[in-house]
This record gives sequence, C-alpha cells and structure tokens, in this order.
Amino acid sequence: MRARHVMSSPVTTVSTGTTVEQGIRLLSRHGYTTLPVVDHEDRLVGIVSESDLLQGEFVSGPEGARSAERTVGEVMTSPVVAMSQDVDISALASAMLKSRLHSIPIVDEAAVIGIVSRRDLVEALAQDDHNIDREVRHRLEVYGGAHRWTVTVEDGVVSLGGDYLDDSERRVAEALAASVPGVTAVRSARSP
Repeated sequence: MRARHVMSSPVTTVSTGTTVEQGIRLLSRHGYTTLPVVDHEDRLVGIVSESDLLQGEFVSGPEGARSAERTVGEVMTSPVVAMSQDVDISALASAMLKSRLHSIPIVDEAAVIGIVSRRDLVEALAQDDHNIDREVRHRLEVYGGAHRWTVTVEDGVVSLGGDYLDDSERRVAEALAASVPGVTAVRSARSP
C-alpha cells in the first residue's frame, strides 16, 4: 500500500508568517496535530506541531516576544521529513518511528499534496477483511465486472482468481486490489 492510498488530501498548510495563535486555532478547529509550512511559492519549508506551537505560546521568544507577535516560522521544525505519494507505507511508518514524527507531508517535488499521520496508518492497517473484500469487488466491478473474478481476503491478503485475458489485465486487477486501504498483499491465479 502506498502513501497516496492513505494520505489526507487536500491538506491545510500555513505560511512562515502565520502567527502562533493562528496556528493553534487551525489545529484546534480541524483536529490536526501538525501543519506543513510553505513559503510564498507554496514550497514545503517546514512543519509545525502542537508541541512547537505550545512552546511558542508559553515560552518567550527573542527579547521576550509574546505569542501574538511570534510566527510559525520561528517555532517550526526545519528541515522537514517529506515523502513521495508512491512510497510504501512501511517506509512511512519506519520514518515516523525512527524520527518520532506524528505525521509526514507528502510532496510532488516541493509542493505539498497530502499528509499522512500515525492515525492514517493505524486506520489503514485496521481495515477488516469484509470491508476490504467489498471494496476490491467494487473496484473490479467498475473495471470490468467483478463476476469475472473470485475474491477472498484473509488478514489483509487478497487472493484473486479468474480468467484473465492476458498478463496486463491480471496486473490491472492486482493493482486495483493493492490500492485498497488495508491490503497487505495480493496473490492471483487463473481459475481452473
């Protein structure tokens, strides 16, 4: 499963000039734990967390600056760990655990296109087999008729059976199944 399958998008971003107080209100209003920080050209330059903002609110800045005057740019973490939408979620989880991150922005070049939180990963992994089965069958139906294939799911592993026209059709069916959140592996075989 890839980042694009679990990321939240579109993502709310803030600029380096956003005040700490505005950042706190955004986190509270949307239920986020972090916000990507972008420059005037919408390129990712940092990330600001609840902890960063709380520190910005309660710890005096340079020369005793109050939080109303402090900006996200002063309290953000930079450089920031960011990944591509094509990265496997295992790499996301590894980076989060290694660096003690709560979320990772997903970028296309330097433009933020989404964000993946620990909660997103937990929810993707917690998909039950019944929901995975239903979604795989739906995607196959849209593609070319789910009745052409058999689908079984056990512990997130999808087994596909059916009469494929050729290898490219088999690969498409496998890709459709693999794109369902919660799928950990896809196996396919021709029906007898």
